[in-house]
Amino acid sequence: MPSPRERVAKVLEAAQLHTSEHQGAHLAWQQWPAQTEPTSEPLLLLHGGFGSWNHWIANVLVLSQSREVWTLDLPGLGQSGDLPEPHTIQHFAEIVLASIHQLFGEKQRLALAGFSFGAMITGKLAVLLGHRCTRCTLLGAAGFGVLHSQVVLLPLPSSDASEQEATRIHAENLRRLMLHKPDAVDDFAIHLHSENLRRFRFRSRLLAKSNELAELLPEISAPLVGIWGSEDATAGGRDQIEARRELFRQAQPSSLFHVIDGAGHWVMYEAPDAVNELLLLA
Repeated sequence: MPSPRERVAKVLEAAQLHTSEHQGAHLAWQQWPAQTEPTSEPLLLLHGGFGSWNHWIANVLVLSQSREVWTLDLPGLGQSGDLPEPHTIQHFAEIVLASIHQLFGEKQRLALAGFSFGAMITGKLAVLLGHRCTRCTLLGAAGFGVLHSQVVLLPLPSSDASEQEATRIHAENLRRLMLHKPDAVDDFAIHLHSENLRRFRFRSRLLAKSNELAELLPEISAPLVGIWGSEDATAGGRDQIEARRELFRQAQPSSLFHVIDGAGHWVMYEAPDAVNELLLLA
């Protein structure tokens, strides 16, 4: 059985790595070329807060069987550099957009998908791209103000904590925030989560509690899709998920909204087959 580190390395073996820089922000990008002739635009996936590209590790190889897939580490997270001031969703999106222009040119059309805090940046990026965004999919999205449920987590392990104690804390926080099914909190999920927390420098929770994405939805002209796990700990329950569905409908009557039964917040990791199928429609 490969170790978690070996499993990550295996996924990255299929990727091409790129870098970009704008306003002093150095970004790390990952590209999985399509394994067959792609039939649609590249798909760009944005990860969540305190995370990295590895939030999408259960998805990229399957998705790249039929289309070109890109991820990145957002500024202040993963292997990317810090985010220059101001620390706003607008600035995040502007830096990512400038990097898209460097890597793709200024005419390339893209499908976007963003998770949690990254969905807030995805929404703003969709607005900035305009007609160049062919679809905007928001998964377990933050930025819905009073609908957002703030999950109480254990404090992060201290620098002198034993490996056993650190693992216990990471596993408990994954259960509280990210994953619903007990067997989903396995050694691999704990490894991914702990690696992300080891490298994060930007704290996104205050921005995530804002109503910014809800207010932004009507400005998104691309076809809009929502995906939530039915057991998402940040969602506030089924009624609050349905309230989000209504906001999507008000913003764009033709929008699609999917609730995946039995899945938690990290829905694309816990229910990859269902999410992959929906993303391949983009």
